Amino acid sequence: MAFQIPNHDGDALKIYSAAGLNDLRRVAADEYAATHATIVAASNEGSVAAAEDLDRAEALYNFIVAADVQLDAYEAETAATVTAAGRALPVRAAKTVETVAETATETATETVEAVETVTAAARVTVTDITPEVIDTAVAAKTPEVTFTITAGAETGYAAGAPLPDMKAVTAAFMERTLSYGKGDSAMHHSVAKISRNYADDRRFKPGMLNETIYELGKNATDEKQLEGGSLLKSVQAGIGWCAPSTILLTTCSPITATGMISLPEIGAPRGGIRHNQGIDFSTIFGAGTGYNILTEAQVIADTVKTCVQIPCPSFVDDRLKVAALCLTGDLLQNVGYPEFVQTFIEGAIAAQAHNVNRDIIATIAAGSTAVNLAIAIDPWQSDASVVSQVMAAAEMAVVDIRYRLRLDPDATIEMVFPLWLKAQMRADWLRRNSAVPHDLVDGMIATMFATRGVVAQYVYDWQDAFSGLTTTGPGAATPLLVLPQSPTVNLQFLAYPAGTWLLARQDVIRLDSVYDSTLLATNKVTQLFVEDGYLPMRMCPLSRVYTVNICPNGSTGVQRAVACADVTP
Repeated sequence: MAFQIPNHDGDALKIYSAAGLNDLRRVAADEYAATHATIVAASNEGSVAAAEDLDRAEALYNFIVAADVQLDAYEAETAATVTAAGRALPVRAAKTVETVAETATETATETVEAVETVTAAARVTVTDITPEVIDTAVAAKTPEVTFTITAGAETGYAAGAPLPDMKAVTAAFMERTLSYGKGDSAMHHSVAKISRNYADDRRFKPGMLNETIYELGKNATDEKQLEGGSLLKSVQAGIGWCAPSTILLTTCSPITATGMISLPEIGAPRGGIRHNQGIDFSTIFGAGTGYNILTEAQVIADTVKTCVQIPCPSFVDDRLKVAALCLTGDLLQNVGYPEFVQTFIEGAIAAQAHNVNRDIIATIAAGSTAVNLAIAIDPWQSDASVVSQVMAAAEMAVVDIRYRLRLDPDATIEMVFPLWLKAQMRADWLRRNSAVPHDLVDGMIATMFATRGVVAQYVYDWQDAFSGLTTTGPGAATPLLVLPQSPTVNLQFLAYPAGTWLLARQDVIRLDSVYDSTLLATNKVTQLFVEDGYLPMRMCPLSRVYTVNICPNGSTGVQRAVACADVTP
């Protein structure tokens, strides 16, 4: 079903909680971006956007503005929470008054001119249509779970005191380990504790697993900005600098915990959850036995009616996996070069997040039914491009899944792709034989997927060098010469109805420092020991992983014959 814009006149939005209103705002913002992309595409093609698109954009814009006003009021009443990365979160999803990142300035100008032509009767103002609400192509969304970081004893902070960020956590480690090496006994201390704060509808409780839980968002960290200047002034010939070089102790670490798969989360305080995996339409209907349609003559003849026996569902006992990170360090290094120790710890925590992300995606892929389109079946065999292959395969998957489960015709299908796919789609787009009037921006890709009922996300740690794809693929030590493509590597993508996969997590993450007296002679210390429990769980009956050929050759249907033979796989 299409998104129904809530009544936002006066104080109408006060009936929603901050989390609920934020979720509605996110859905509206996503649709606004897709609608705006459609308006931009129409302008690029020299036509005028449809009136219904302009009306819809105006209505969505007005709701988003009203939601922001109410969320601002909530934010003023609510203390900021702390994320796992230590930054304060606003109550709502981040917003910006900048233009959509992928839309060129001249394209936006053309769009405004087209809008002004259509809105001569002042039905929609120019400012209503310009993309000033949210850059949803790269939108940062409010996490479905917030985090609180508290300090342990003797860490330079009061026991139980909130820590503002991860830099404070690493500083606490440094303070806690200063006393190590001054005694001969083993020591194990709690330095910090990260608590996941789930809302009531995010904690496991009886009856909850039958509800559809939608993603509220995913955590993303801002890209690190490098500081520095250039010293390019000429010096007097023959004299030189004289002074010795200054030692710069800062360390470049561009590692971020971004590109993670986004799943709805639930707390699992007892280390696991038992659940069933839903009902498949085919398992109920079967051969049709029990669903009786009788003629009048059969009724008169007292034809025996068949019945369907209601079965008992099978339950799955999903037990959490444990992700552990252990770092050892040197006591003297902690004192002599704390800046590097702090930066390394931050990078190691982000690297562990990617390690867990890789395992979560691999677990989902292993728990999904494989569908291989990269075999001798047309049109997939004759069409090895990227844009047409991916979009056609995605829509076929949507149709198949909706039919299989008899979903609502507008039901959203979530799909997960490797991050590098968009680059291959653009390479394929640019190599088209016909003139390309504009580049394939992210907004256009999102619109193409949205037209097919797909919500797409792009992730690291899958089908790249770090996940075992190839030693020369993305993430390899040597520079890329070509992105993954057939026949060497075929594209894989996940497809499942929204809410199929749920990520169970342990409520509390413990961060400890350990000092063993046996390490005294070498001044070594276990700098950081982290354990966290997690497991993706399939809550619904159907999840698939598709494989398809791709090659960014820019070919189109005019340039070659696409054979559409009936082939049984």
